[in-house]
Amino acid sequence: MIDQPKAQSLAKQAFELWEAGESESAVPIYQEALLLADPQHHGLPDYHREFAGALSVLGRIAEAEEQYKLSLCVQLRQDGNEFTPGVIVARYFLAEHFLRQEEPVVALETIEPSLRDGVTMEWLLRLVKSCALNAVGHKEEARIEAILSIEKVPSDTKREQLSKYFAEKGIL
Repeated sequence: MIDQPKAQSLAKQAFELWEAGESESAVPIYQEALLLADPQHHGLPDYHREFAGALSVLGRIAEAEEQYKLSLCVQLRQDGNEFTPGVIVARYFLAEHFLRQEEPVVALETIEPSLRDGVTMEWLLRLVKSCALNAVGHKEEARIEAILSIEKVPSDTKREQLSKYFAEKGIL
């Protein structure tokens, strides 16, 4: 039975628990929220992604991956376009998950459908691409992607953060 107001309230409660370091307590609340959520609700991809984060913290990697994939699937269904900010964010989180699991090739495959010059939030996908290329030993290509990511980021503050991040990773 769909009860979107209750689903939204539960998802908020679960998110607050997760942020407070109480991921174990958040899990059953996310599960209930997802059972009650309207499949067309714009927040559904976020519920899946947040749930994935809580599961990941708990080391429940396969379940987290499933939730990240569901987040992307729902976002694609809702947006109907590979190049929307929602789809790009969903691809970013799924690709980051694969990078943490030391699967850089899968991370590259994950971002590829949405990566093109000039797309909104292109810098986010180039960040992942740089890290994945670096992980597979393509150092020069990783450096080029890092530079592109920095060039395309929309703020000076974020540009400084990315420069520092890539330097710490040994990419720049």
